[in-house]
Amino acid sequence: MLPISQVYSRLKKSQLFKDSFWALLGSSIGKGLALISGIVIARLLGSEAFGEYGLIRNTLTYIAIVSTFGLGYSATKYVAEYVTKHPKQTEALIKRLVQITLITSCSLAILQIIFAKQLAAFIVAPHLEHIIRIYSPLIILNALTTTQIAILSGLKRFKTTAKINCIGGIAIFLFSCIGTYMWALSGAFGALLVAFLIQTIISHREIKKALIMYHSEEKYSITKSDTKSILGFSLPIALQDSLYAVTHWLSTYIIITVSNYHEVGLITAAATWQSIVIFIPAMLKNVMFSYLSSADDHQQLVRKFLLVSFGSTTIPVLVIALLSNYIAAFYGISFDGLNTIIVVMCVAAIIISLGEVYAFELLSTGHSWVVFTSRIIRDMLTLGCSYIILLRIDSDYALVYALIALVAHIVYLFIMRTLYKLHQRTNE
Repeated sequence: MLPISQVYSRLKKSQLFKDSFWALLGSSIGKGLALISGIVIARLLGSEAFGEYGLIRNTLTYIAIVSTFGLGYSATKYVAEYVTKHPKQTEALIKRLVQITLITSCSLAILQIIFAKQLAAFIVAPHLEHIIRIYSPLIILNALTTTQIAILSGLKRFKTTAKINCIGGIAIFLFSCIGTYMWALSGAFGALLVAFLIQTIISHREIKKALIMYHSEEKYSITKSDTKSILGFSLPIALQDSLYAVTHWLSTYIIITVSNYHEVGLITAAATWQSIVIFIPAMLKNVMFSYLSSADDHQQLVRKFLLVSFGSTTIPVLVIALLSNYIAAFYGISFDGLNTIIVVMCVAAIIISLGEVYAFELLSTGHSWVVFTSRIIRDMLTLGCSYIILLRIDSDYALVYALIALVAHIVYLFIMRTLYKLHQRTNE
């Protein structure tokens, strides 16, 4: 067994370790502050209003994810490849990626403004029409930030993304506390708008700095065939993002239909803790995808990421499970039963993180349609079982939904691991 000093020396020389460290440092600070601000918002609004907040925020986030047209992943892949193979064209590629994001996100934001009334009616919250309309720019800013972080990850500027995540977390915490206290629900969304605007501006400046070393006096442009290639790779990812958005919309709609916004509030609060558990694998996804897109030994990298994902999720799940009663008490008496839901959704986070490692490996090797099909199976299983079972019970809707989702994620993990093994055998 190697001495600790030798292990530390090896880790210190590893670029993968350094990049992972910076990605995790920024994310831990940003996520921690976002968690605290979420608890503050929940206490100020109460479970029902917090359920409305969570639903609208998730709706805007899902639309923003769809509007990037899959560039949240493919931007990392293509930028990493261009830096290695076509460094002088990197600047032109990044401009094209931002253009695509702006066109799609602006289009969806305009549609949201036009159909705000119908959207509010669909989520059974007609009184929130004005918030949906006023805060539609969140779609554009969220989409831009997603693409910008993906670009910086492709450039392997993980220290920079750590700084941006820290600033974003601080901004969300400060503005959310002040805004929610003074203007309730509207103030909470205003805080998100300001925080995303700050992140977008800083990310833009950092990308410009990073591109100085790739700047060329010669004018390069991305050809139509290159754009088609990018969009062709991004299409199944965009469809996956759309599927993710539609699935979560419909599952929330089912819960609202059979119960009320109180149950949505419970799911929203528990989902925050699920995201905390999964934050290390989630924040390493850009590191993971960047390295897998340019790696020779994929099998060894996959093993490392599986180990990191399992270890980094299992330990916090155990801690949260032990403290679940205390955590639920922080939210207030209107969140009765939250502790059990938190435990179930945090256990699901372990399964999710492992499944995503296999998914990223298949994506990096060009099997995006295979991943898309697998996710359809998972999401249809979740929706179908939720619809059938939730209509036949009269209580604990949020808990039952969390259990259904857990089973669906287990099935998805089994499918992804099987596909990964088949891919390995094919390449041997």
